[in-house]
Amino acid sequence: MTLGEKIKEQRTAHGLSQETLAEQMGVSRQAVTKWEADQSAPSSEKLIALAKLFQISLDELIGNESVPANPAKKPNPILRTNLTRIAITLHAAFGYAAAQHLWYTRVLNRSYMAPAVFSIVLLFLCSVWMVSNHRFEPDLKQRRKNIRIELLYCLVQLSFAYLIIYPGIGLIGALLMMVTVFVYIIIINPKYMNRKLTK
Repeated sequence: MTLGEKIKEQRTAHGLSQETLAEQMGVSRQAVTKWEADQSAPSSEKLIALAKLFQISLDELIGNESVPANPAKKPNPILRTNLTRIAITLHAAFGYAAAQHLWYTRVLNRSYMAPAVFSIVLLFLCSVWMVSNHRFEPDLKQRRKNIRIELLYCLVQLSFAYLIIYPGIGLIGALLMMVTVFVYIIIINPKYMNRKLTK
């Protein structure tokens, strides 16, 4: 558990709002928000005051996890967000490419199976990449919810790929896939999957 998570846990356990804690610490509410999000850390004086307020020892508040052994290994939310976006976008792109090559094979009676198989392999690798990005979510309940949402997203994209292959809607299918990616990244991820759009 990070320092920010411990501060939030202790604050809620003591029934304090962020505003109340900020008043008692002599800081702004935004400062408390940043502490809890691990975007900044309280000064040593504030840490002592927090431990006293929460009636715990300073060691208990800080713990070994609050100070990383190697600062370079500190989680980077911007990198995580961008990796997730790239994985989602490439997943849709390779899904469309596989569907298009399979459509060529079906309609033109020519073998486009080699590029189709290549696209399917890349699609599978992107799927693995998307699943591996769930490890960034520390809350197991939220992680399970995210996996269900992502599975639904993949099924929607698969249905659009099917429409490209059999009815042959081509560019309309591509447009539907792009709109789905946009809605998934801009609306679904931050609102339902706890993947905030980090700036």
